[in-house]
Amino acid sequence: MNFVQYEFLWFFSIVFVLYWSIRDRMLQNALLVLTSAIFYGWVHPWFLLLVYASASLDFIMGLSMKWWPERKKQFLIASMVGNLSMLGVFKYLDFFVVEFGRVLTNVGLAEDGDYTRLGILLPVGISFYTFQTMSYTISVYRGELTPRRNFIDYLVFVSFFPQLVAGPIERATRLLPQIETDRVFSIDNVRSGFALAMWGAFKKIVIADTLAPYVDKVFIHPNPEFPLIWAATMAFSVQILADFSGYTDLARGTARMLGFDLVRNFDRPYMSASTPEFWRRWHMSLSYWIRDYLLVPLLGQGRTIPFSRYLFATTVTFMLLGIWHGPTWNFVLLGFWNGGWMIFYPYAASVVPESVKAMRGSRKLAILFHQAIPGLVGAMMFRETHLSRIVQHLTQNPFTASHEQWVAGTVVFVVTIAAGTPMVLAMFAEDTFLPRLRKTVWWLPAQTGTWACFAVAMYVFFRVTVRDFVYFAF
Repeated sequence: MNFVQYEFLWFFSIVFVLYWSIRDRMLQNALLVLTSAIFYGWVHPWFLLLVYASASLDFIMGLSMKWWPERKKQFLIASMVGNLSMLGVFKYLDFFVVEFGRVLTNVGLAEDGDYTRLGILLPVGISFYTFQTMSYTISVYRGELTPRRNFIDYLVFVSFFPQLVAGPIERATRLLPQIETDRVFSIDNVRSGFALAMWGAFKKIVIADTLAPYVDKVFIHPNPEFPLIWAATMAFSVQILADFSGYTDLARGTARMLGFDLVRNFDRPYMSASTPEFWRRWHMSLSYWIRDYLLVPLLGQGRTIPFSRYLFATTVTFMLLGIWHGPTWNFVLLGFWNGGWMIFYPYAASVVPESVKAMRGSRKLAILFHQAIPGLVGAMMFRETHLSRIVQHLTQNPFTASHEQWVAGTVVFVVTIAAGTPMVLAMFAEDTFLPRLRKTVWWLPAQTGTWACFAVAMYVFFRVTVRDFVYFAF
Protein backbone atom coordinates (compact mmCIF):
# COMPACT_ATOMS: atom_id res chain seq x y z
CA MET A 1 0.00 0.00 0.00
CA ASN A 2 1.26 3.45 -0.88
CA PHE A 3 0.91 6.49 1.39
CA VAL A 4 -0.48 8.59 -1.48
CA GLN A 5 -3.16 6.15 -2.60
CA TYR A 6 -6.81 6.76 -1.77
CA GLU A 7 -6.88 3.34 -0.11
CA PHE A 8 -4.38 4.53 2.47
CA LEU A 9 -6.64 7.43 3.51
CA TRP A 10 -9.43 4.99 4.31
CA PHE A 11 -6.99 2.53 5.90
CA PHE A 12 -5.39 5.09 8.20
CA SER A 13 -8.72 6.69 9.13
CA ILE A 14 -10.03 3.31 10.31
CA VAL A 15 -6.78 2.51 12.15
CA PHE A 16 -6.77 5.93 13.83
CA VAL A 17 -10.33 5.62 15.12
CA LEU A 18 -9.92 2.02 16.31
CA TYR A 19 -6.52 2.71 17.85
CA TRP A 20 -7.62 5.63 20.02
CA SER A 21 -10.90 3.88 20.89
CA ILE A 22 -8.83 1.27 22.72
CA ARG A 23 -7.53 2.22 26.15
CA ASP A 24 -5.33 -0.83 26.76
CA ARG A 25 -1.76 -0.50 25.46
CA MET A 26 -1.39 -4.21 24.76
CA LEU A 27 -4.53 -4.23 22.63
CA GLN A 28 -3.28 -1.12 20.82
CA ASN A 29 -0.01 -2.91 20.04
CA ALA A 30 -1.85 -6.00 18.84
CA LEU A 31 -3.91 -3.77 16.55
CA LEU A 32 -0.70 -2.22 15.19
CA VAL A 33 0.72 -5.68 14.43
CA LEU A 34 -2.47 -6.65 12.58
CA THR A 35 -2.79 -3.40 10.63
CA SER A 36 0.90 -3.39 9.78
CA ALA A 37 0.47 -6.88 8.32
CA ILE A 38 -2.45 -5.63 6.21
CA PHE A 39 -0.47 -2.59 5.07
CA TYR A 40 2.68 -4.51 4.12
CA GLY A 41 0.95 -7.57 2.71
CA TRP A 42 -1.58 -5.58 0.65
CA VAL A 43 -0.09 -6.72 -2.70
CA HIS A 44 2.24 -9.59 -1.80
CA PRO A 45 1.12 -11.24 1.48
CA TRP A 46 3.96 -13.76 1.36
CA PHE A 47 6.45 -10.93 1.96
CA LEU A 48 5.24 -11.02 5.57
CA LEU A 49 6.96 -14.38 6.03
CA LEU A 50 10.35 -12.71 5.63
CA VAL A 51 9.48 -9.93 8.07
CA TYR A 52 8.33 -12.38 10.71
CA ALA A 53 11.25 -14.75 10.06
CA SER A 54 13.74 -11.92 10.61
CA ALA A 55 11.86 -10.70 13.68
CA SER A 56 11.62 -14.21 15.19
CA LEU A 57 15.31 -14.88 14.63
CA ASP A 58 16.46 -11.76 16.42
CA PHE A 59 13.89 -12.06 19.20
CA ILE A 60 15.16 -15.58 19.96
CA MET A 61 18.81 -14.59 19.66
CA GLY A 62 18.24 -11.70 22.08
CA LEU A 63 16.74 -14.00 24.70
CA SER A 64 19.47 -16.57 24.09
CA MET A 65 22.11 -13.95 24.90
CA LYS A 66 20.43 -13.49 28.28
CA TRP A 67 20.08 -17.19 29.01
CA TRP A 68 23.60 -18.16 27.86
CA PRO A 69 25.71 -14.98 28.20
CA GLU A 70 28.95 -16.90 27.70
CA ARG A 71 27.83 -17.68 24.11
CA LYS A 72 26.32 -14.34 23.18
CA LYS A 73 28.91 -13.69 20.47
CA GLN A 74 27.81 -16.87 18.68
CA PHE A 75 24.19 -15.76 18.95
CA LEU A 76 25.08 -12.36 17.48
CA ILE A 77 26.85 -14.08 14.58
CA ALA A 78 23.81 -16.30 14.04
CA SER A 79 21.62 -13.19 13.88
CA MET A 80 23.94 -11.44 11.43
CA VAL A 81 24.29 -14.52 9.20
CA GLY A 82 20.56 -15.21 9.17
CA ASN A 83 19.50 -11.65 8.39
CA LEU A 84 22.22 -10.94 5.85
CA SER A 85 21.59 -14.28 4.14
CA MET A 86 17.93 -13.41 3.60
CA LEU A 87 18.92 -9.96 2.37
CA GLY A 88 21.61 -11.44 0.11
CA VAL A 89 19.34 -14.05 -1.50
CA PHE A 90 16.39 -11.79 -2.20
CA LYS A 91 18.28 -8.63 -3.11
CA TYR A 92 21.65 -9.71 -4.53
CA LEU A 93 21.55 -13.33 -5.72
CA ASP A 94 20.18 -12.45 -9.17
CA PHE A 95 22.96 -9.90 -9.64
CA PHE A 96 25.73 -12.33 -8.71
CA VAL A 97 24.31 -15.12 -10.89
CA VAL A 98 24.24 -12.86 -13.95
CA GLU A 99 27.70 -11.39 -13.28
CA PHE A 100 29.19 -14.84 -12.64
CA GLY A 101 27.73 -16.05 -15.91
CA ARG A 102 29.16 -13.02 -17.69
CA VAL A 103 32.63 -13.76 -16.33
CA LEU A 104 32.43 -17.40 -17.43
CA THR A 105 31.27 -16.30 -20.89
CA ASN A 106 34.16 -13.86 -21.22
CA VAL A 107 36.74 -16.57 -20.43
CA GLY A 108 35.09 -19.07 -22.75
CA LEU A 109 33.72 -21.45 -20.10
CA ALA A 110 30.07 -20.77 -20.92
CA GLU A 111 27.98 -19.56 -23.82
CA ASP A 112 26.16 -16.27 -23.83
CA GLY A 113 22.73 -16.72 -22.29
CA ASP A 114 23.57 -19.79 -20.20
CA TYR A 115 23.19 -17.73 -17.03
CA THR A 116 20.06 -15.63 -16.71
CA ARG A 117 18.27 -13.94 -13.86
CA LEU A 118 16.41 -16.22 -11.49
CA GLY A 119 13.52 -13.77 -11.34
CA ILE A 120 13.56 -13.42 -7.55
CA LEU A 121 11.04 -10.77 -6.54
CA LEU A 122 12.56 -8.13 -4.26
CA PRO A 123 10.50 -7.71 -1.06
CA VAL A 124 9.72 -4.04 -0.52
CA GLY A 125 11.73 -2.45 2.27
CA ILE A 126 13.84 -5.52 3.08
CA SER A 127 17.00 -3.43 3.52
CA PHE A 128 15.23 -1.15 6.00
CA TYR A 129 13.62 -3.68 8.32
CA THR A 130 16.69 -5.95 8.18
CA PHE A 131 18.91 -3.16 9.49
CA GLN A 132 16.30 -2.19 12.07
CA THR A 133 15.92 -5.65 13.56
CA MET A 134 19.70 -6.19 13.48
CA SER A 135 20.10 -3.10 15.65
CA TYR A 136 18.17 -4.95 18.36
CA THR A 137 20.56 -7.91 18.64
CA ILE A 138 23.59 -5.62 18.37
CA SER A 139 22.25 -3.44 21.20
CA VAL A 140 21.55 -6.51 23.36
CA TYR A 141 25.04 -7.85 22.64
CA ARG A 142 26.63 -4.53 23.63
CA GLY A 143 24.61 -4.36 26.84
CA GLU A 144 22.74 -1.25 25.72
CA LEU A 145 19.37 -3.00 25.88
CA THR A 146 17.85 -5.81 27.90
CA PRO A 147 16.26 -8.56 25.78
CA ARG A 148 12.49 -8.29 25.50
CA ARG A 149 10.09 -11.08 26.43
CA ASN A 150 6.92 -9.68 24.86
CA PHE A 151 6.87 -10.78 21.22
CA ILE A 152 3.89 -8.54 20.29
CA ASP A 153 5.75 -5.43 21.42
CA TYR A 154 8.79 -6.58 19.50
CA LEU A 155 6.73 -7.16 16.33
CA VAL A 156 5.47 -3.59 16.55
CA PHE A 157 9.09 -2.43 16.62
CA VAL A 158 9.98 -4.47 13.52
CA SER A 159 6.80 -4.04 11.46
CA PHE A 160 5.35 -0.64 12.47
CA PHE A 161 3.65 0.31 9.21
CA PRO A 162 4.48 4.06 8.96
CA GLN A 163 8.23 3.37 8.72
CA LEU A 164 8.38 -0.30 7.70
CA VAL A 165 8.92 0.17 3.97
CA ALA A 166 11.42 3.03 3.74
CA GLY A 167 12.38 4.08 7.21
CA PRO A 168 13.52 6.02 9.05
CA ILE A 169 15.56 3.13 10.45
CA GLU A 170 14.80 3.21 14.16
CA ARG A 171 17.09 1.94 16.90
CA ALA A 172 15.61 -0.53 19.37
CA THR A 173 16.88 1.62 22.24
CA ARG A 174 14.76 4.50 20.98
CA LEU A 175 11.54 2.99 19.63
CA LEU A 176 10.95 -0.01 21.91
CA PRO A 177 10.53 2.14 25.07
CA GLN A 178 7.84 4.14 23.25
CA ILE A 179 6.04 0.92 22.26
CA GLU A 180 6.18 -0.31 25.87
CA THR A 181 4.79 2.94 27.31
CA ASP A 182 1.14 3.97 27.44
CA ARG A 183 0.27 6.50 24.77
CA VAL A 184 -2.00 9.45 25.59
CA PHE A 185 -4.16 11.10 22.94
CA SER A 186 -2.94 14.62 22.22
CA ILE A 187 -4.71 16.99 19.86
CA ASP A 188 -1.44 18.91 19.46
CA ASN A 189 0.34 15.76 18.29
CA VAL A 190 -2.50 14.98 15.90
CA ARG A 191 -2.44 18.48 14.45
CA SER A 192 1.36 18.66 14.09
CA GLY A 193 1.48 15.10 12.72
CA PHE A 194 -1.22 15.89 10.19
CA ALA A 195 0.65 19.03 9.11
CA LEU A 196 3.87 17.05 8.65
CA ALA A 197 2.06 14.33 6.68
CA MET A 198 0.37 16.92 4.45
CA TRP A 199 3.73 18.52 3.67
CA GLY A 200 5.21 15.12 2.87
CA ALA A 201 2.32 14.23 0.55
CA PHE A 202 2.64 17.62 -1.16
CA LYS A 203 6.35 17.06 -1.79
CA LYS A 204 5.68 13.63 -3.24
CA ILE A 205 2.66 14.39 -5.45
CA VAL A 206 3.26 17.98 -6.52
CA ILE A 207 7.08 18.14 -6.67
CA ALA A 208 8.58 14.67 -7.07
CA ASP A 209 5.92 13.16 -9.33
CA THR A 210 5.87 16.28 -11.51
CA LEU A 211 9.60 16.09 -12.15
CA ALA A 212 9.76 12.30 -12.55
CA PRO A 213 8.41 12.13 -16.16
CA TYR A 214 10.95 14.71 -17.35
CA VAL A 215 13.79 12.82 -15.66
CA ASP A 216 12.66 9.42 -16.94
CA LYS A 217 12.34 10.58 -20.55
CA VAL A 218 15.81 12.09 -20.57
CA PHE A 219 17.50 9.06 -19.01
CA ILE A 220 15.92 6.68 -21.53
CA HIS A 221 16.87 8.99 -24.40
CA PRO A 222 19.39 7.19 -26.66
CA ASN A 223 21.76 10.15 -26.80
CA PRO A 224 21.06 12.97 -24.34
CA GLU A 225 23.64 15.68 -24.83
CA PHE A 226 25.35 17.84 -22.20
CA PRO A 227 22.67 20.46 -21.46
CA LEU A 228 19.83 17.95 -21.38
CA ILE A 229 21.45 15.26 -19.23
CA TRP A 230 22.71 17.68 -16.60
CA ALA A 231 19.41 19.56 -16.46
CA ALA A 232 17.71 16.20 -15.92
CA THR A 233 20.28 15.30 -13.25
CA MET A 234 19.49 18.54 -11.43
CA ALA A 235 15.79 17.69 -11.74
CA PHE A 236 16.48 14.25 -10.29
CA SER A 237 18.32 15.81 -7.34
CA VAL A 238 15.20 17.79 -6.49
CA GLN A 239 12.92 14.82 -7.27
CA ILE A 240 14.69 12.35 -4.99
CA LEU A 241 14.91 14.83 -2.11
CA ALA A 242 11.19 15.63 -2.39
CA ASP A 243 10.32 11.96 -2.84
CA PHE A 244 12.35 10.49 0.02
CA SER A 245 11.95 13.33 2.52
CA GLY A 246 8.26 13.35 1.57
CA TYR A 247 7.99 9.69 2.56
CA THR A 248 9.83 10.39 5.82
CA ASP A 249 7.49 13.28 6.65
CA LEU A 250 4.48 11.07 5.94
CA ALA A 251 5.93 8.32 8.14
CA ARG A 252 6.77 10.66 10.99
CA GLY A 253 3.46 12.49 10.69
CA THR A 254 1.26 9.38 10.75
CA ALA A 255 3.33 7.89 13.59
CA ARG A 256 3.00 11.11 15.59
CA MET A 257 -0.78 10.97 15.22
CA LEU A 258 -0.59 7.51 16.83
CA GLY A 259 1.55 8.77 19.70
CA PHE A 260 5.05 7.85 18.45
CA ASP A 261 8.04 10.08 17.77
CA LEU A 262 10.16 8.77 14.89
CA VAL A 263 13.69 10.00 14.37
CA ARG A 264 14.36 12.86 11.97
CA ASN A 265 15.88 11.65 8.70
CA PHE A 266 16.78 14.85 6.79
CA ASP A 267 18.36 18.13 7.83
CA ARG A 268 18.64 20.30 4.70
CA PRO A 269 21.22 18.05 3.01
CA TYR A 270 21.69 20.34 0.01
CA MET A 271 23.01 23.03 2.33
CA SER A 272 26.05 20.86 3.07
CA ALA A 273 29.52 22.29 2.46
CA SER A 274 31.24 18.90 2.28
CA THR A 275 30.54 15.21 1.73
CA PRO A 276 30.99 14.30 5.43
CA GLU A 277 28.47 17.00 6.31
CA PHE A 278 26.11 15.77 3.58
CA TRP A 279 26.00 12.28 5.07
CA ARG A 280 25.25 13.78 8.47
CA ARG A 281 22.22 15.46 6.92
CA TRP A 282 20.96 12.97 4.28
CA HIS A 283 19.14 9.76 5.28
CA MET A 284 20.48 10.33 8.76
CA SER A 285 19.08 7.13 10.27
CA LEU A 286 21.05 5.04 7.74
CA SER A 287 24.17 7.21 7.94
CA TYR A 288 24.40 6.91 11.72
CA TRP A 289 23.58 3.17 11.59
CA ILE A 290 26.46 2.64 9.14
CA ARG A 291 28.75 4.83 11.24
CA ASP A 292 28.02 3.10 14.55
CA TYR A 293 27.81 -0.52 13.38
CA LEU A 294 30.28 -0.60 10.50
CA LEU A 295 32.64 2.37 10.17
CA VAL A 296 33.56 2.74 13.85
CA PRO A 297 34.33 -1.01 14.32
CA LEU A 298 36.44 -0.95 11.14
CA LEU A 299 38.37 2.10 12.37
CA GLY A 300 39.13 0.34 15.64
CA GLN A 301 40.07 1.85 18.96
CA GLY A 302 42.85 4.22 19.82
CA ARG A 303 43.53 7.92 20.05
CA THR A 304 45.18 8.06 16.65
CA ILE A 305 44.00 6.22 13.56
CA PRO A 306 46.61 5.48 10.87
CA PHE A 307 45.73 6.97 7.50
CA SER A 308 45.91 3.53 5.87
CA ARG A 309 43.28 2.23 8.29
CA TYR A 310 41.07 5.27 7.73
CA LEU A 311 41.42 4.79 3.97
CA PHE A 312 40.49 1.11 4.22
CA ALA A 313 37.56 1.62 6.61
CA THR A 314 36.08 4.52 4.64
CA THR A 315 36.43 2.77 1.28
CA VAL A 316 34.82 -0.46 2.51
CA THR A 317 32.06 1.40 4.33
CA PHE A 318 31.02 3.49 1.37
CA MET A 319 31.33 0.63 -1.10
CA LEU A 320 28.88 -1.32 1.07
CA LEU A 321 26.72 1.78 1.47
CA GLY A 322 26.53 2.02 -2.32
CA ILE A 323 25.66 -1.67 -2.67
CA TRP A 324 22.99 -1.26 0.04
CA HIS A 325 21.11 0.94 -2.43
CA GLY A 326 20.99 -1.74 -5.08
CA PRO A 327 22.76 -4.65 -6.82
CA THR A 328 24.02 -2.69 -9.83
CA TRP A 329 27.44 -1.39 -10.78
CA ASN A 330 26.36 2.24 -10.79
CA PHE A 331 25.72 1.99 -7.04
CA VAL A 332 29.13 0.41 -6.50
CA LEU A 333 30.62 3.35 -8.40
CA LEU A 334 28.49 5.76 -6.37
CA GLY A 335 29.87 4.25 -3.17
CA PHE A 336 33.47 4.70 -4.29
CA TRP A 337 32.68 8.24 -5.48
CA ASN A 338 31.35 9.27 -2.07
CA GLY A 339 34.10 7.37 -0.27
CA GLY A 340 36.72 9.27 -2.26
CA TRP A 341 35.24 12.62 -1.27
CA MET A 342 34.95 11.46 2.35
CA ILE A 343 38.70 10.92 2.28
CA PHE A 344 39.45 14.13 0.39
CA TYR A 345 37.53 16.61 2.53
CA PRO A 346 39.23 15.94 5.90
CA TYR A 347 42.61 16.17 4.15
CA ALA A 348 41.62 19.42 2.43
CA ALA A 349 40.37 20.85 5.73
CA SER A 350 43.76 20.14 7.32
CA VAL A 351 45.76 22.00 4.65
CA VAL A 352 43.47 24.96 3.90
CA PRO A 353 44.54 27.97 6.01
CA GLU A 354 42.13 29.15 8.69
CA SER A 355 42.19 32.62 7.14
CA VAL A 356 40.71 31.18 3.94
CA LYS A 357 38.01 29.28 5.84
CA ALA A 358 37.07 32.47 7.68
CA MET A 359 36.72 34.53 4.50
CA ARG A 360 33.29 36.00 3.89
CA GLY A 361 31.26 33.81 1.58
CA SER A 362 33.62 30.82 1.85
CA ARG A 363 30.89 28.51 3.14
CA LYS A 364 28.53 29.53 0.35
CA LEU A 365 31.23 28.76 -2.20
CA ALA A 366 31.87 25.41 -0.52
CA ILE A 367 28.16 24.57 -0.67
CA LEU A 368 28.03 25.54 -4.34
CA PHE A 369 31.10 23.42 -5.13
CA HIS A 370 29.75 20.41 -3.26
CA GLN A 371 26.41 20.58 -5.04
CA ALA A 372 27.99 21.11 -8.46
CA ILE A 373 30.65 18.38 -8.33
CA PRO A 374 30.29 15.68 -5.64
CA GLY A 375 26.52 16.16 -5.39
CA LEU A 376 25.44 16.50 -9.01
CA VAL A 377 27.79 13.85 -10.37
CA GLY A 378 26.71 11.54 -7.55
CA ALA A 379 23.05 12.12 -8.43
CA MET A 380 23.77 11.20 -12.05
CA MET A 381 25.50 7.98 -10.92
CA PHE A 382 22.49 7.22 -8.73
CA ARG A 383 19.99 7.60 -11.57
CA GLU A 384 21.98 6.25 -14.55
CA THR A 385 22.22 2.45 -14.32
CA HIS A 386 24.66 1.83 -17.21
CA LEU A 387 28.36 2.45 -16.62
CA SER A 388 29.05 3.14 -20.30
CA ARG A 389 26.44 5.89 -20.32
CA ILE A 390 27.88 7.38 -17.12
CA VAL A 391 31.23 7.67 -18.87
CA GLN A 392 29.49 9.15 -21.90
CA HIS A 393 27.70 11.78 -19.79
CA LEU A 394 30.90 12.74 -17.95
CA THR A 395 32.99 13.15 -21.11
CA GLN A 396 30.57 15.09 -23.31
CA ASN A 397 31.62 18.38 -24.83
CA PRO A 398 29.03 21.06 -23.93
CA PHE A 399 29.87 23.07 -27.06
CA THR A 400 28.82 20.34 -29.50
CA ALA A 401 25.24 20.01 -28.24
CA SER A 402 22.45 20.70 -30.71
CA HIS A 403 20.16 23.71 -30.49
CA GLU A 404 17.16 21.45 -29.80
CA GLN A 405 18.82 19.87 -26.79
CA TRP A 406 19.80 23.26 -25.40
CA VAL A 407 16.16 24.30 -25.66
CA ALA A 408 14.96 21.05 -24.07
CA GLY A 409 17.55 21.34 -21.31
CA THR A 410 16.42 24.90 -20.60
CA VAL A 411 12.82 23.75 -20.31
CA VAL A 412 13.77 20.99 -17.85
CA PHE A 413 15.88 23.45 -15.87
CA VAL A 414 13.01 25.97 -15.61
CA VAL A 415 10.55 23.26 -14.55
CA THR A 416 13.05 22.11 -11.91
CA ILE A 417 13.40 25.62 -10.49
CA ALA A 418 9.62 26.04 -10.39
CA ALA A 419 9.10 22.64 -8.73
CA GLY A 420 11.81 23.20 -6.14
CA THR A 421 10.65 26.69 -5.15
CA PRO A 422 8.12 25.50 -2.51
CA MET A 423 10.88 23.69 -0.59
CA VAL A 424 13.10 26.79 -0.70
CA LEU A 425 10.22 28.96 0.50
CA ALA A 426 9.49 26.47 3.28
CA MET A 427 13.09 26.76 4.53
CA PHE A 428 12.89 30.55 4.39
CA ALA A 429 9.60 30.55 6.30
CA GLU A 430 10.94 28.16 8.94
CA ASP A 431 13.95 30.42 9.52
CA THR A 432 12.09 33.73 9.61
CA PHE A 433 8.43 34.28 10.51
CA LEU A 434 7.02 30.83 11.37
CA PRO A 435 8.58 30.60 14.86
CA ARG A 436 6.93 33.91 15.76
CA LEU A 437 3.66 33.07 14.01
CA ARG A 438 3.27 29.86 16.04
CA LYS A 439 2.94 31.94 19.21
CA THR A 440 0.07 34.07 17.89
CA VAL A 441 -3.67 33.52 17.38
CA TRP A 442 -3.07 33.56 13.63
CA TRP A 443 -1.21 30.25 13.68
CA LEU A 444 -4.21 27.92 13.38
CA PRO A 445 -5.90 29.89 10.55
CA ALA A 446 -2.58 30.10 8.70
CA GLN A 447 -2.00 26.38 9.19
CA THR A 448 -5.45 25.27 8.06
CA GLY A 449 -5.28 27.67 5.10
CA THR A 450 -1.98 26.08 4.09
CA TRP A 451 -3.53 22.62 4.36
CA ALA A 452 -6.32 23.73 2.04
CA CYS A 453 -3.78 24.99 -0.51
CA PHE A 454 -1.88 21.72 -0.28
CA ALA A 455 -5.08 19.72 -0.77
CA VAL A 456 -6.05 21.71 -3.87
CA ALA A 457 -2.54 21.39 -5.33
CA MET A 458 -2.46 17.65 -4.69
CA TYR A 459 -5.89 17.23 -6.27
CA VAL A 460 -4.71 19.10 -9.38
CA PHE A 461 -1.39 17.27 -9.69
CA PHE A 462 -2.56 13.81 -8.60
CA ARG A 463 -2.11 11.07 -11.20
CA VAL A 464 -4.26 7.97 -11.42
CA THR A 465 -1.13 5.86 -11.96
CA VAL A 466 0.56 6.57 -8.62
CA ARG A 467 4.35 6.30 -8.67
CA ASP A 468 6.02 4.32 -5.90
CA PHE A 469 8.46 6.15 -3.70
CA VAL A 470 12.00 5.87 -5.10
CA TYR A 471 13.39 4.20 -1.99
CA PHE A 472 10.78 1.41 -2.14
CA ALA A 473 13.27 -0.27 -4.48
CA PHE A 474 15.83 -0.58 -1.68
